[in-house]
Amino acid sequence: MPAVSSNSGAGGGHGASMKSWFAATVIVIGFIVGGVAIIYWNWPIFWVGVGIVVVGSVFGAAVGIMNEVTEYGGSGGGGDPESASY
Repeated sequence: MPAVSSNSGAGGGHGASMKSWFAATVIVIGFIVGGVAIIYWNWPIFWVGVGIVVVGSVFGAAVGIMNEVTEYGGSGGGGDPESASY
């Protein structure tokens, strides 16, 4: 399969911009911090993890992270799944 750039219309449903990757990484780090805090029964650190997830989510919403995803891949807004090329 040939390499596909993140802005081309073929091959995938995610735009994968750096700001989206950063927002997703911050959210995952928050979940990890919160999960480790639950294992060690440390509630203040758990709430720090929740705060990190909230900050990452607000940043993701601000940069339009969900605007880069299409239903069937490519640059269109969905369409007929029967005619979609994968």
